[in-house]
Amino acid sequence: MRHRIREVTSLTLHVEATSNPQLQRTMYITEQNLATPQFMEIPNAWGTVKIQARGAGYAIAQLSLQYNVDVNRFVTPPAVKAFSVLPRLSFSGRNNSHITYDICSSWTNQRESNQSGMAVLDVAVPTGYYMQQQVLDEYILSRKVRNLRRAKFLDHKVVFYFDALDGDETCVKFTFERWLPVANMTRYLPVRVYDYYAPERFNETVVETYELYVMDICQVCGSYQCTYCPTYNHARLLISSPIVMIVFALISLTFTSFYERISLSPS
Repeated sequence: MRHRIREVTSLTLHVEATSNPQLQRTMYITEQNLATPQFMEIPNAWGTVKIQARGAGYAIAQLSLQYNVDVNRFVTPPAVKAFSVLPRLSFSGRNNSHITYDICSSWTNQRESNQSGMAVLDVAVPTGYYMQQQVLDEYILSRKVRNLRRAKFLDHKVVFYFDALDGDETCVKFTFERWLPVANMTRYLPVRVYDYYAPERFNETVVETYELYVMDICQVCGSYQCTYCPTYNHARLLISSPIVMIVFALISLTFTSFYERISLSPS
């Protein structure tokens, strides 16, 4: 039967969403692209998604929903409280160029078991900040954190893998460095810990990064990148100031007097 499906597959799918009537797409599924997934993004999704299929063959439609929240009261709680997570942030360096995270996690569902399965700590990275993978590798090899077996820096987050978490707190400490000048960033970032093989066992919290939220671009970029920022461009103001004009006048008068004495002295 599966061999016949490939031979007869010729489907036309028309997809539209009630959230945006102008956003429509027609997909074609034939024996040439039968194994190639096709996607359609629906921003600000709400209401329903309507799919009309015509032709012959077999296709699977899947709807995936993702959303973000800014405050803890809007975070969806787990069915069973299984983990605790307590993040602490500190800022240092010139204009908060370094962010140090100190995050402690533990397994709280002691009625189910004494410890979790393989646990994952997922920490969002502020835009423009970076951490070298070599630093994470050295952190793992140092064995400073028990049960920590692996850490990986991804595009927008850093992930720590533990063999297990138990009732005692397990803490990790690491620092992000600013690599790119980005201003007015989001005020809240998520931190999530969960069981790798049972992701419904999780705990997620939101940390506030108000210090990054209020910074403008002139505060985060270097002097050569801020040609229009008054912080790095005082040359015109200094030249026009009375103090500098007086200094230039005194220097000019000194050179004039010195030149006249040389001219009047006998050869």
